[in-house]
Formats: sequence, C-alpha cells, structure tokens
Amino acid sequence: MAENRAHGECFEKRLKRFRNGTPTESIGTLLNSISNFFNNEIKEAPRNKQTSLLFLGIHASILTISEALFGKSGLDGYKYFLENFVDGNSKDLQFSLVSSRIHDWRNILAHQWLGSTGHNIAYDYNMKEGWKEIDGILFINPQIYCDQYIKAFSGDSFLWKYDSYLGQGELEDAKDRIITKFIDR
Repeated sequence: MAENRAHGECFEKRLKRFRNGTPTESIGTLLNSISNFFNNEIKEAPRNKQTSLLFLGIHASILTISEALFGKSGLDGYKYFLENFVDGNSKDLQFSLVSSRIHDWRNILAHQWLGSTGHNIAYDYNMKEGWKEIDGILFINPQIYCDQYIKAFSGDSFLWKYDSYLGQGELEDAKDRIITKFIDR
C-alpha cells in the first residue's frame, strides 16, 4: 500500500504543534510540504507531457497558499500569487496578464473536461515565450510556466519571506485559516 508522503506526522501531533506554535510553525509546514512533496511531482509533469496534471497541480498549490496566507480565493487569489511570486520581467513571463484565461481553463479541466474554453488554449513546449496570443488562441509553454512557478519556491524567493510582508495580525489570521482547513478537511 502506498503512503501519503505529505502527511508523515500523525493528525493529533500536527494539530497540537499548529495550535501551540507560532504562525511560522503552520505557515512553514504548509510551504515546506508543498515545496518538498507536491512540487517534486509537478516538476516531472512537463518532462512527461502531463500537461493537464501540471495545470491542475500548480493551480491547486497556488490557491491553497493564497487562501491560507492571504485570505484570497478563486481568481483573485490565483492572480495575486502570480503577480507577487511567479511573474517574470518580460510580458511573456507575466502569467497574471492571462490569469483569468488560465483559471477558466483549470476549471474546465477540474470540473467539466469538455468546454469551449479548450478551443482557445494551446500548448507549445517549443516556443521561446512563456505565453503568447495568436488569433484569439492563448499559447502557453508549459515548461516555462512550470519553471516560473517552481522559481517562486527557491530558497531566496520572496514567498519564504512572508513575515516581512505580513503583519503580526495577518500572520495569526493565516495560522487560524491553516488550522481551520486542517481540521475541516
């Protein structure tokens, strides 16, 4: 039987650690868990051309973090994360500019599978840009999208410096959201 590698600690012990610890305890656990376990699988998706899984996984991770740390959900949370942690300097690396289209596409993949949105999204692993639009079709290079997302988790990235951009009240709110989600689901 396979083991769920993201949950190596028993529920009661983790809950006690979250409740008794500082916000850093729960926030760090969330970010480390995604970075060390989930992202290892996401990194493999482009190499194996598992593009739908790549978009589902990245989106799930981004929404999880946006809801937990910033209290932002849905498209607002997705776009916020892209703007602050994923977007690069050039327009083709600013995935937040097409965030609503990617968000809609992820919703089709996750909840509907067939939808007209799929006729306006294309993948091109060979193009040099992260994304470009041609005749109303959004072309995305999944490898570049993945690389930009993974870069958000590098050791010196802004994501890990959450205590520098979240005030003490916001850190406590994030801790509470993480605990509530941990218990409820």
